[in-house]
Amino acid sequence: MACGQFYTIQEGDTLFKIANQFDTTVENILRFNPDLNPANLPVGRTICVISATNQPVTCPLGTLPYNVNAGDTILSIALRFGTSVEALLRANPDIEPYNLQVGQRICIAQNFSEPPLCPTRNFYVVRNGDTLRNIARTFGVGQNDIMRLNPDMNPRRLSPGEIICIPLAPSPFEIIINIMAKRLTVYRGGSIFREYIIATGKPETPTPVGNFEIVNKEIDPGGPYGTRWLGLSAKGYGIHGTNNPSSIGTAASNGCIRMYNEDIESLFDITVVGTPVRILP
Repeated sequence: MACGQFYTIQEGDTLFKIANQFDTTVENILRFNPDLNPANLPVGRTICVISATNQPVTCPLGTLPYNVNAGDTILSIALRFGTSVEALLRANPDIEPYNLQVGQRICIAQNFSEPPLCPTRNFYVVRNGDTLRNIARTFGVGQNDIMRLNPDMNPRRLSPGEIICIPLAPSPFEIIINIMAKRLTVYRGGSIFREYIIATGKPETPTPVGNFEIVNKEIDPGGPYGTRWLGLSAKGYGIHGTNNPSSIGTAASNGCIRMYNEDIESLFDITVVGTPVRILP
């Protein structure tokens, strides 16, 4: 299995410098070169570098993204995830199964039925300990309303990672983003409910200012968008995760609001389509 891209270490290189050059992260470089000592880079050594832009952007709902590691084969991946080679090829019709690239992203079908058709585009990912009752209470909707949108769901046996469709209802939350402070604050009833540090747009690609709302939700968009996406009514902009956590707290994006993946997952779980978003300078 070949590496997607090679780089020969030069005098004066640091992992941070190489990561910036190839639009990746130090963590990614170390993952694909596990014996590399970041404090003593050997000049002249060739390493494997995987650029984030070389990875497919999205995996469909109901699948999990997986980055190919050194030594992986299509069969070993299938066995690891309890699936078949045929199922992997159906989920990834464009891959070359006998020429997998280190760092290549492929999609693994989850052991659930197909994700529900969701006319509201208001998805929720079940967590450990969830019950239908507490999910309904969180979103201010009825349990029967959730069941009508998810006819194949077993309300007594919800599985962590299962994707369900949530009816639309007025959101009890408001999101206020302060660009200068690099903060996203969630308010409930006028009081602070949660607060997160964020990254915002670069000076040449600024984050738009104004009043917007959440118009769609996506799970595992992948690549630079991380694990969750909340689309804004400002076309082309959204609140999302990241594959570059070191950028959080800075002006680093192309205008979107960037969050740590664990933070966007937390925000995603309480945010519904229609939630108001106010972005301040």
